Amino acid sequence: MNTISYFKLQAKNLYHDIKLDFMQDDENYICAPRFFDVNAIIGAFDIDVENFSLMKAQHIIAKMVGMDSWKELISANDALLSEKKAQLDNHRFKMKRRPVTNIDLSQYERIDEGTSGDYLLKCPRLPELEEIIKREPDSMCLSCLSDLEADQVEKIFGDTEHIYVNVIPQWRCIRVLVPKKKYPDNYAVQVDYIKVV
Repeated sequence: MNTISYFKLQAKNLYHDIKLDFMQDDENYICAPRFFDVNAIIGAFDIDVENFSLMKAQHIIAKMVGMDSWKELISANDALLSEKKAQLDNHRFKMKRRPVTNIDLSQYERIDEGTSGDYLLKCPRLPELEEIIKREPDSMCLSCLSDLEADQVEKIFGDTEHIYVNVIPQWRCIRVLVPKKKYPDNYAVQVDYIKVV
């Protein structure tokens, strides 16, 4: 993939993360982004989600790497484009993912179904999941939690005997709730490329 194609793909990814992976529930946006920390981007660039377009996503990608416009970015020489690509790859707004394989979660209790095909599992404190919750949370919220009553959410956050996992089959990823991190922007760790048997 050439560098300009890379930037075009990143703009499409940003567009989909902001526009298509948002739901509105009780006047709060609930996000399940795959590529970017969209809450941070929305705040930094004052984005109107309702009127967000691919052109605006392109402009934001250019701004993220220090360019004034999309046209300026894609008109840059190859050396500068390579430098900007490396800058975007390591940008603080990019989501970092770590692959994990073969965690068998098929036998554990589903306690909630999300509106987009995801579901929440109540799992024992498996060593593989214990390792994940030691990481810094990088995900904004578990979409399933938005459907639960407040007392159910309190119970989940207070449960020290289990680990709660939001499985998102369409993305082949999970989000593992970090129980001590209650109500900040990020309180789950997302792990991609997971084989949920």
